[in-house]
Amino acid sequence: MSPSVSGAAKPRFDVPIRAAVVCGWGDRPGDGGMAAIRACLKPQDTVEPVTPAQLAAGGFDMVFVTQICGYSEVPKAIAASGLPAICLENHRGFHAYHAAFNYDLNGLGGTVLPSMFPEEMEASVRAVRSRRALRGMKLLVADVFGDGRRIAQIRAFAEGCRARLGVEIILRDTAELRERTLSYDDAAADAELARWYAEVFEGPGEMGVSYMREVAKLYLAEKAMLEETGAVGFTPQDIGGFLVTPKPVPMPNLTYGPLAVDGYLVCEESDAEALATQLLLYAALGRQPTMSNLYFAYRDRFAALASYKDYTDEMTLADCRQCFADNHVVLSHFSTAGVIPPGMMVEARYKVRETVPAWPGQAMIWSTPKLGPVVVARLGEKAASMHLEYGEADGLGFGDQYGWYRGRWFVRLPDVRSFAARCMHHHYAIGPDTGDHAALETLLYKLLRLDRA
Repeated sequence: MSPSVSGAAKPRFDVPIRAAVVCGWGDRPGDGGMAAIRACLKPQDTVEPVTPAQLAAGGFDMVFVTQICGYSEVPKAIAASGLPAICLENHRGFHAYHAAFNYDLNGLGGTVLPSMFPEEMEASVRAVRSRRALRGMKLLVADVFGDGRRIAQIRAFAEGCRARLGVEIILRDTAELRERTLSYDDAAADAELARWYAEVFEGPGEMGVSYMREVAKLYLAEKAMLEETGAVGFTPQDIGGFLVTPKPVPMPNLTYGPLAVDGYLVCEESDAEALATQLLLYAALGRQPTMSNLYFAYRDRFAALASYKDYTDEMTLADCRQCFADNHVVLSHFSTAGVIPPGMMVEARYKVRETVPAWPGQAMIWSTPKLGPVVVARLGEKAASMHLEYGEADGLGFGDQYGWYRGRWFVRLPDVRSFAARCMHHHYAIGPDTGDHAALETLLYKLLRLDRA
């Protein structure tokens, strides 16, 4: 049985939408047309017949167009409203009567949603619903404010998220997070640890009581910041803010498991781009994703070694060639197989493991990812483009002498050379592929208007 999820923090994407209906041959569509529209919607949604001029008043999420044939003024009104549109007949299949409308709306810069068959209409409505849900969501990023270059990058990305996605990025200093951690006493930490050992972790694992108490206090500080801001996801700069400080303190990695069980999105190294990518994948596919480091190495030569320190440049090159030859990439994040949420992991509970031999005295989560179809993606800088690939997680690699790469998983992609040519970063979001590609791509490229990387 997987760890229980409270659901209190889980992003909600199944939200009601408000649809307008415009009839090309009069003020109101017929009963058959309204029945066809309602078949695309849920009972909690609202649908309202309006004239084209009334669209300008706003408040709608999408518009259905019925009984239209040939050229008209309707595309101009819909383009001006900015609403995505679906043309449909009672049979809910494509009709050539729609061609002129679709052509004109596309030419005016409007959004024609995929709608040739009922399943495409339903996927488009799911994308509209996800788009509606994303507006106003918040993500929390904690970084070292002394790093002016990175702070400027995050702020620029936050502007793009607000303008294009409607998602707010809240930026805090890791110094504040560390300071707030000190406000919790041992009793509060012990109460939290008791819950963790009952629901989240198998136990303290390879770390002592004092270390785990500090981790629990950090979690309580993170949870308080998330609740105060209303954010649904969190990424702190764990290395720069915790490990490479004058006096290293426990890193946040162990807190990611309880946060994921609580329903929050989490990722490491203050990677706002990866966190926002996770949110988009979650919105469209309905499954909580993770993030991981991406490598073109650490394959068969690496797996045969007794220690990661024996990995030579020649071996690295040979393993890189292997990745390109058999179309696999390697995912790994420090001493774990990634910050795996409950729905992506094999075990019922997380394990606590010390990050030896790389970082003695620190600890991270250990879990085994499930194999199967996956989506690999990353938002580009300023939230303007998205690199999206479908693949198959088909293998795992483990070993206690492998340093940061103790837990690796192998993902087969259609064409690794093509992937590498468009690769944006060493961090990627990865989530279970539920097969709803139409809704995902409609959300990303039609509604959010992201460029295809």
